[in-house]
Amino acid sequence: MEKRRALELLRRRDFRRLYLAVAVSELGDAFQYIAIMWFALLKGGPIGVVAVRLADSVPALVFGFHGGIVADKWDRKRTMIVADLARGAILVPVAIAGLTNTLPLWGLVVAAFLVETATSYFAPAYSAMLPALVDRENVQEANGLLGATTNALSIGGWAAAAGLLAIAPISTFFALNAASFFISALFISRIAHKGAVAIASLEPPRIREAFEAMRPLPAVAIGTVVVGFAVTVSSGTWIAGVPDLIRDVLHREAGGFSIVMVGYAIGSVASGAILARFQIENKARASMLAWIIYLPAYAMFALANSLPIAIAGAFLSGLGQVGASILLRSAAQEQVADDVLGRVMGVISLVYRGAHATGLLLISPLFVVVAPRTMFAASAVAIPLFGIAGAALTLYVEKRAALASALTRTT
Repeated sequence: MEKRRALELLRRRDFRRLYLAVAVSELGDAFQYIAIMWFALLKGGPIGVVAVRLADSVPALVFGFHGGIVADKWDRKRTMIVADLARGAILVPVAIAGLTNTLPLWGLVVAAFLVETATSYFAPAYSAMLPALVDRENVQEANGLLGATTNALSIGGWAAAAGLLAIAPISTFFALNAASFFISALFISRIAHKGAVAIASLEPPRIREAFEAMRPLPAVAIGTVVVGFAVTVSSGTWIAGVPDLIRDVLHREAGGFSIVMVGYAIGSVASGAILARFQIENKARASMLAWIIYLPAYAMFALANSLPIAIAGAFLSGLGQVGASILLRSAAQEQVADDVLGRVMGVISLVYRGAHATGLLLISPLFVVVAPRTMFAASAVAIPLFGIAGAALTLYVEKRAALASALTRTT
């Protein structure tokens, strides 16, 4: 197959439709994110925000494995459409309740849980279907293009939502996101590729087959473990630490936090754009080494005495985390057989998305007793160490495997 530049991939009709579907739903998510956080803060204070964030993270841990099994058992295109329709339908009564001013905090928590549950089925099917639309050798460019676009739309969505909150009822944002999911389902329904999976065995797909498929790919397997540890620490530190740092150390209000979030998003856009342009040979190992960027990133937060330094730290954080995520997904999409790819992507999605929940549960509470600067300093050391240890272990395992293979050939 011919290798293509990222923008050239948009000439492929099916990929273009998937690209538009993801872009539209991401813009809707960006609008809703600001509204959810603001509503949760008004109704329940910091505890309300934590409750919503947990509801938005825990389903990945509960349904991630099953989402991967479904992606390999059923038609992937149909799975994505059903997930989008479910997400849109869940948000319709939320929008109505918001319009009539009868939306309770618990209702928003339940809705966030259900939407993320549907996402746990959408994500593996989407990731497993992508190689069929762009060919395996182009998955890094496709993931980079999608990552750059969605994060750019997040910046615009956050900025627009912040302005609209002053003049529009909160129900507007839930209605917009519901509409975005319905539009996404429409785009996906027009993809010609059926997304069906032909399973030769009469046995139903099992999650253990995902781990068996990852066994001969030590870099992908170890990279997935590294993601779990790194995202747990990075997200837990970010969720609790950045607001504390902005408010208590830098003495800024919500506007300062928003600007730091934009810095993260710009770093994410830059990461996607770089990976859409420049091909990385050993993607899984590079995904682990990308976590080294958190050394200067979180060191800036630990030493920050002004908002520009915090913004620079946020930029590097986005650059590192999104780069690591894109490279790991691309490595799996290139190397794992299609009949088990959905389950492998389900495992990676579970680890990545679920680590936000474990970070919130295990790392964020430490800010009650540990100063933000100290937490950021510790994380600046720990996160790169996870990546370096993973890369070193991968090199060791691969050398041992090569040596064993050479000994087998000589005997």
